[in-house]
Amino acid sequence: MNSQSVEVKPKKQKMFLDIPAAADMAGFSLRHFRRIIEEDCIPIVQIGRKFFILGRDFSSWESSKKARRA
Repeated sequence: MNSQSVEVKPKKQKMFLDIPAAADMAGFSLRHFRRIIEEDCIPIVQIGRKFFILGRDFSSWESSKKARRA
């Protein structure tokens, strides 16, 4: 039997964070984080009546925030 290694690529998941959860993860109050979204032009998506931030956008904002501190 021929044993070949099969590389399995992980599926890219679109992670949506609602604004209160993202604010909590970032360590800011909801009110302050809404201000940050406007000032830093973080893209948001509206689904129904709720607003969400894509996980990749949140991660890139977080890494840029860390880069500014250094």
